[in-house]
Amino acid sequence: MTGFKNIVKSVISDYGKHLSGSKIRELEEQDALSKSLLQQHLCTANSRRTVFFSVPAVIIAIVFSAVTIMSMSVNDIRESVLSLAGLLVIVVGCGSLAVLVYREFRRKKLNLKKLKSLIIFFWLCFSLALMLISLADLSFNVYTRRYYLFLTVMAVFPLLNLKQSLFIMVPYLVFSVTLGAIFGADFLTLFFTVVFSLAYLLISSLVYTSYCCLFISDRKLNTANERCRQINEKDSLTGVFNKKGLLHRLTDIIDRGADRNIAAVFFGVDNFKEYNRTHTDSEGDECLYNICKCVQIVAKPVTDIMARYSGDEFVLIVENTKEYDLVAFAEQIRKNVERMALPDGNDGIMTATVGVSSIADGDFFDYSRLLKEAEDNLALAKKSGKNCVGYMGNVFKVK
Repeated sequence: MTGFKNIVKSVISDYGKHLSGSKIRELEEQDALSKSLLQQHLCTANSRRTVFFSVPAVIIAIVFSAVTIMSMSVNDIRESVLSLAGLLVIVVGCGSLAVLVYREFRRKKLNLKKLKSLIIFFWLCFSLALMLISLADLSFNVYTRRYYLFLTVMAVFPLLNLKQSLFIMVPYLVFSVTLGAIFGADFLTLFFTVVFSLAYLLISSLVYTSYCCLFISDRKLNTANERCRQINEKDSLTGVFNKKGLLHRLTDIIDRGADRNIAAVFFGVDNFKEYNRTHTDSEGDECLYNICKCVQIVAKPVTDIMARYSGDEFVLIVENTKEYDLVAFAEQIRKNVERMALPDGNDGIMTATVGVSSIADGDFFDYSRLLKEAEDNLALAKKSGKNCVGYMGNVFKVK
């Protein structure tokens, strides 16, 4: 018995968290950005749903208005006028508000406060229209038929929290129950009207909370996956991309269609293996880190892609650089490393050898050729004495 009571308490507590919105607040507190993003996402979703609902609603209202006008008679003039008034409210009021929602939604700078107000006014207008149509139903002793339709629509289309649902639904509920009692509706009909209203409030609140929690959870999962991907594509020592990250970025360049000059600038640290033999691993790591940071000063931070290609070899992917500037750019990298004057342990300093290749005029369909040419030019420069620049089969040595 105690176990069953605990189950009941936990279920009630869980429903209470969903109805009060505390479940959403718990998730928002873990990520401050989620609150503003959630509000924007809800406005976007509600705008689309409102516009989507308004199109068939206005068309149906126009058709029924035409049928009502053609079938109006002296005997049922009051009922026909009430129905016609409700249908015209849908056509004019809901139609106009739907246009305003669409225009506000399509603006580049979204005004969330104004958009939320327009959406609430739309559903209030729809509620008012059904009130007028319900008056005609009550004249024929037809009770709550439109009200059940109203509850069905409100459960399916808008994403509203508990306060917003109460604001729209309570006036219609009071209206239906009061007029139902006045026109002689039986107790069972009125009872089920209240029961279905409470059921709608429960269901709509659960749908709203579940939708919000799912959005925040998805965002957190996507953020975590993106962080894992970034960590997986970064070199842990230097902080630049690793070979996997480099190839992924090159694939992106191909996919978006490179229409500019693309160049690969390979540089390798000279005699680094000998340096590692005479120094500790931590000193070797620090040497690579310092050289990498020194070269990053030359690179453009937004467009250029820097990666550690292998142990002591790095590559810079440079976009929109003129072909005749590439040797000067590579020479600047070589000079920056030389000016650091890091001792190599053999009474000398650490230097870098650079190999360059380029593809001009957007002729960029396969990055393998670009990287292969740069590696070949780097190998040629190393054979020619190191601390120099290799490009297009030539070696450029500076005294």
